[in-house]
Amino acid sequence: MEDDAQTFIEKLEKRHEAPITWRTYATWYGNNRDIMREFGVFLYRVKNTLHFEDFERTPSLFGINLKTKKKKEPFIKYEASFTIDEVAITRPIPKTVASKVATGILTVDQVSQATSLDRLFRQMVEMVVLKNGTVHFFELMDRKQFIKELGSISKED
Repeated sequence: MEDDAQTFIEKLEKRHEAPITWRTYATWYGNNRDIMREFGVFLYRVKNTLHFEDFERTPSLFGINLKTKKKKEPFIKYEASFTIDEVAITRPIPKTVASKVATGILTVDQVSQATSLDRLFRQMVEMVVLKNGTVHFFELMDRKQFIKELGSISKED
């Protein structure tokens, strides 16, 4: 497994012609273009660009693949990226709100600041608004490190 991960990283670095300087896994992803990935995306930085992509997930338990009776939807890989300079703002919001934006129930303009109670009792995701209006939502394991990677972007906490 460790060799597979290293080979994967090397292929990405070769494809981007530069080393990956930071990487993490976002356990949930969504955007305002009606795309959600319930099992997250691999998020990484090459130079001044953050890239992310998802993977086909096979249900398993302790490494044993599980068969389901549910009809399997065809997997459509999703990959995207944005430069750090494209980021207008970033802030934490409740995951339920992000889901509503991703499905078109709410617009980004209708998203209010997360309250202290939200942060305490609700699952939070990072909302990243780009200057072109695209919005990405990442459920991050380490928000502070993500913010550090973005540098001096205007942040709303």
